Amino acid sequence: MTTAFRPSRETIAPSVASVRLADLGFLAGPDLPDRPGPAFLLVALRDRPTLRHYDPERVEFWVTERGRGVRRSLLRTTRLPLDEEFSWGMIRLYDRLGITNEYLGFGGHLSAAEVDGATIAVFTSPAPMLRRGGHSQIWDEGTDELAAFFARLVAAVDVQPALEASIADADPLVRYAAFVSHLVRRYRSSADLRAINPQVWTILLAEQFLMQRDHLGAWDAGERLLEVTGLAR
Repeated sequence: MTTAFRPSRETIAPSVASVRLADLGFLAGPDLPDRPGPAFLLVALRDRPTLRHYDPERVEFWVTERGRGVRRSLLRTTRLPLDEEFSWGMIRLYDRLGITNEYLGFGGHLSAAEVDGATIAVFTSPAPMLRRGGHSQIWDEGTDELAAFFARLVAAVDVQPALEASIADADPLVRYAAFVSHLVRRYRSSADLRAINPQVWTILLAEQFLMQRDHLGAWDAGERLLEVTGLAR
C-alpha cells in the first residue's frame, strides 16, 4: 500500500512494454510511492527461458463472466491480441519449474500481443497492485491485510451469492475505497492494531484523505459496497 499514489487510467502498449522487458521476465511499478502514472504489471512469456531473470511461462488472473469470477490463464498458446478487463484478486506468474511471483489487485485492464516472438502482457489499474511475495520479490506493506479483506469478501459471497455481481460490477477504485474504509474502521476501533502497525495506520489515514478529496464518488460508493457486504460492521 502506498501513500499519495493515485494513478490515471492510461494504458501501456505491449510494444512499449516489450522494450522495458528486454532483459526481464516481468516488471511492476511504480517503484516509488509518489510516482505518478498507472499501477502496472508487465509480463513477457517466451518460448525458451533466458536464464537472465525470472522466466514466466503462464499468468493466472481473474475475469468476470455473467457476474461471476472466473480464473483465466495466459500462455504462449493463447490467441492474441487480448484487450479486456481483469477482475479483483490474485495475479500469479508461474515459471517452467512451477515457481511463482504473486500480486493482489482490485481490477483493471489487460492487453496482450505478440511482439518480437514473445507474448507481452500489460496489466494496468487505477488502484494499487500489491506484491504478495514469491521467487523474486518481497511482500508490500498492507498485502496481508488485503488478502484478509478479499477472504472476507469471498466469505460474504458464500453466504449471499448475489453479492458477487455487485462486487464484480464495482469500479476498481470503488473496491479500493471499500478496502481502505474497512481497514480504517478496524484500526480506529483497536488501539492494539494502531500500536503494532503505526506506519499502516498513518498510510490508511492519508489514503482516506486523498480518496475523499480526489475521488469522493468512488469513496462513497465503496462505503455503500461495505454496507451491502456486511463488512462495515
